Amino acid sequence: MDKELLPIGSVVQLENSTALVMVAGYLPVAPSRPDYIWDYSGFRFPIGFTDNDAVYCFDHRQIQVVYAYGYKDIEEDIFMGKLMGAQGRVADMVKSGQAGPAAHRAERAAAPQKSDKEA
Repeated sequence: MDKELLPIGSVVQLENSTALVMVAGYLPVAPSRPDYIWDYSGFRFPIGFTDNDAVYCFDHRQIQVVYAYGYKDIEEDIFMGKLMGAQGRVADMVKSGQAGPAAHRAERAAAPQKSDKEA
């Protein structure tokens, strides 16, 4: 991730695709590649979130066209600065299993389970 990231809400077209994707998050780790940190997560535009299997994970270099830029303000600038500074720590956490799909599975396994009556 050597380029400035696009703001949340940006709409892009990825290489080898005709579908549009809206940026929804940063630095995701997908179960299909638990040792890799993508630049972005997103959803098909204009459909949005439909289910967990419809989340796109992609890198900045895969963006072919930017159709719209998301909202930017001072809070986004501050957040982006913190995100860029934390990128190395996130990578270390993923490599050690403290973040990403393996960590989420461990958290769910350790959490007390609710009965049907409690849910």
